[in-house]
Amino acid sequence: MPDNPEEKLLILQLSEDSRKIARLLSSETSIRILKLLNKKSMSAGNLADELGVRLNTLKYNLDSLLEAGMIRVRHVKWSQKGREIKIYEASKKVIVFLPAKENLETPILL
Repeated sequence: MPDNPEEKLLILQLSEDSRKIARLLSSETSIRILKLLNKKSMSAGNLADELGVRLNTLKYNLDSLLEAGMIRVRHVKWSQKGREIKIYEASKKVIVFLPAKENLETPILL
């Protein structure tokens, strides 16, 4: 959960960045991931099992959601075999889309 109020609101002009987020929100897999992570933190393996999807499909969606700031890595733990396991959680963030302005070239994070 973001500690700073500035991390809770993302204002995007209508641009390629906002289109990426809109695509994520139109993806059934991404929505299902967000719903699960909103309830509890989970690893990629647990998410794949819960959703009944292949791990590589899930990884693609997780990477996209991470890049968009809609989820984050809560912490990392290690498996018995010494492998890194990331535990994901949903970002508690309000996203606002605005019409493009000429002088606004990057997303504003308030």
